[in-house]
Amino acid sequence: MPQRYAQKYGPIQRRRNGFTPPQNLVSPATPPIETRVVGGGVTGWLSRTYDHASSNDIRGVVIIAVVLVLLAVCVPYVLPNSEPTVSAGVTLQGVAMSGLTRNMLTERISQRYEAFLNEPVTLVYHDQVWHPSAPDLGISIDIRQTSNELLGMSTGRGLGVLFHTTWLRWQGLLDVGPHIVVNEAKLQNYLMQITKDIDQPVQAPDIMIDGQTGTVQAIPAQTGRQLLVDQTMVDILNTIRTAQPLTVTLRTNALAPSTDDKTLAQSVKNAQQFLSAPILIRAGEQHWLWQRDDLIRLIAMNKTTNGIQVIPDANAIATEVDRLAQYIDTGSVEARVAVVDGRATIVQPSRHGVRLDRVAAVQKIGDAFFATDRVVELPTVAVTPQLSASQIGALRFGDVLSTGRSSFAGSAKYRITNIMAGAKHIDGVLIAPGATFSFNTEVGEINEANGFVKGYAVVGKRTQLEWGGGVCQVSTSLFRAAFYAGLPFKEWHAHPFYIKWYDDYAYPDMAGPGLDAAIYTGELDLRFVNDTGNWVMIDTMVDTEKQMLDITLRGTAPDRAVRVVGPKITNTIPAPKDPVYVDDATLATGTTKQSDKAKDGMSVVAYRIITLHGKDLPGEEFASNFAPWPNIFLRGTGPAAKP
Repeated sequence: MPQRYAQKYGPIQRRRNGFTPPQNLVSPATPPIETRVVGGGVTGWLSRTYDHASSNDIRGVVIIAVVLVLLAVCVPYVLPNSEPTVSAGVTLQGVAMSGLTRNMLTERISQRYEAFLNEPVTLVYHDQVWHPSAPDLGISIDIRQTSNELLGMSTGRGLGVLFHTTWLRWQGLLDVGPHIVVNEAKLQNYLMQITKDIDQPVQAPDIMIDGQTGTVQAIPAQTGRQLLVDQTMVDILNTIRTAQPLTVTLRTNALAPSTDDKTLAQSVKNAQQFLSAPILIRAGEQHWLWQRDDLIRLIAMNKTTNGIQVIPDANAIATEVDRLAQYIDTGSVEARVAVVDGRATIVQPSRHGVRLDRVAAVQKIGDAFFATDRVVELPTVAVTPQLSASQIGALRFGDVLSTGRSSFAGSAKYRITNIMAGAKHIDGVLIAPGATFSFNTEVGEINEANGFVKGYAVVGKRTQLEWGGGVCQVSTSLFRAAFYAGLPFKEWHAHPFYIKWYDDYAYPDMAGPGLDAAIYTGELDLRFVNDTGNWVMIDTMVDTEKQMLDITLRGTAPDRAVRVVGPKITNTIPAPKDPVYVDDATLATGTTKQSDKAKDGMSVVAYRIITLHGKDLPGEEFASNFAPWPNIFLRGTGPAAKP
């Protein structure tokens, strides 16, 4: 290109004439799809319009433009030994690029946008700041395409755009922007990663109840926050068109809770009403007073879309009612029987009894939470025997469903007394088809009136003197009988620590831990269902010479067999080395007595496999978690023994 022409239309001449190139025009952003070019191409100004031009003028301009385009495109390729260079007056976002070759442009463009690529945008939200690099956001500059634009070798554009850029190039008014390429999937992924620093879920309202003071405190709901990823992407795409490091404020949306203070206030009022006074439960001469601590455990706080609902917890109340039933229900009212030559013989006549109406009791206790009169008379229903003497005589108990055995070798006298009393209370009991047997209900209260004496038993997390110490020997033998009969359990509890006493006869071919049953009236029960379809009889035998307790279940054997897999022992924890001393006022000062021997802790699992009609049912897991136990000594604090 002639030097004179370049000077006439070059940037120096334009500045002398007072001409200022217009700013880049950014078109409205389109919704993100995948990868797109958000910048680049011509950013110039066409100084001439054709609104009032004649057709001849337009035709002439078009002809000239075509010629100029052909010259611009073809000349670099037909001149010998010529390397394409940037025309005079062509700028890259206002920076002169004229005379530069492709290799020179590559270096110049890289330098020009180094800062932009290091940190294209700074993302801010309040006091939080992120400084992602261009690769973090999937942003890059297509240097080759940008060079093509500067050199006038751009491809893939329409004829109109090509005419326009060629005209601006010959006028010395062409300003080119960089071709910025964005991988929108990567940009979106980056924004999704920082949502963990921005997003906050709506905090539902809550109610706190102080167990010591009974104070009810409302905790209002908290507004949540969500990062608007799509809108923030649009802002970033619009910002990076300038190819300058700029700041973008993250867009967020507040998430309002769906409850209000009025609803929460009513829930607090309900909770205060529920705890305003104790509830007295009565059944005949028996009564129980539920204080604030008891009532707190019987309140349900259900979080809903409209807030928090404070109501009596029907499930928790039902559990308490089941415990009360152990004191109220009279147990089996059927005649007690013994088996003679395979036939049932009555040894104790039937009787009339009562049973707690559990459903009605749950309803009445729930209503008491809302009432000012907080006295509940538990409803009961009369229970009459199902079998007459003749019907009992027709029963056949020739099949032995199973026998559970345990050893009480070495037991103290008190323990043997309680074992015999417990076995007596369940001997000859008939269990109706489909009925649930409750050990605690059948045995009744563990007291002197029922033949029990005080002895050491597991209470809480230690052994201590208690009525009926040793009665768990009876529940363990009965548990094993029901276990090997394949009867389904509704309730079963292992002991809190390992008792070697119960290893013998636990498994068919070996001794081992994991098949014992702890009971405690009103707390821990042993319950199972007679699903055989026929009456089942409990037959007990205490052998004081061999010190063994056998409990046999008799009836009509169903077509099923039972086998056990285990025990599997894991997580063995050595017993503590240091002994524990407990003050005992019943012992004279200066005396000590060991009440517990150290035992290792362990986890034990046994699986019961029932084969029904020749097909194995899914295995049932019976897990015991025995805590490590130290040597425990009772230290006398009572009056010294007289000399």
